[in-house]
Amino acid sequence: MEVLGTLNDNCNPLENQARPSDLKSERHLGAPENKEVRSASVGLVKRKSQSAALLRLLIDAHGSWVPLPEILALAIAQYGARIHELRRLGFNIENRTERVNGARHSWFRLVNSPAQVARG
Repeated sequence: MEVLGTLNDNCNPLENQARPSDLKSERHLGAPENKEVRSASVGLVKRKSQSAALLRLLIDAHGSWVPLPEILALAIAQYGARIHELRRLGFNIENRTERVNGARHSWFRLVNSPAQVARG
């Protein structure tokens, strides 16, 4: 049994060494501005960044209609859920659909944001 324990201890000598990428992410998460990220689950962090990317796209459109293919180009998983999430946060996002040669085309736009309503 002693031999088996020795083999297991020496199987992968690099196993307990930290990689530079691990150290970088630990330093990044340790930054004070990332306090909330440290306590959030990975899925929540991913959703927040996807929602932020979608919101940035809509804000940059300045109230113009954004076609669905532009939103899909952001590679956002479940874009409808991200739009719903932004709406729950108080963003007024309109959508419209049209049938063109039997295919449905969709657009979205940001009408106003909670900051605009507070100032208004």
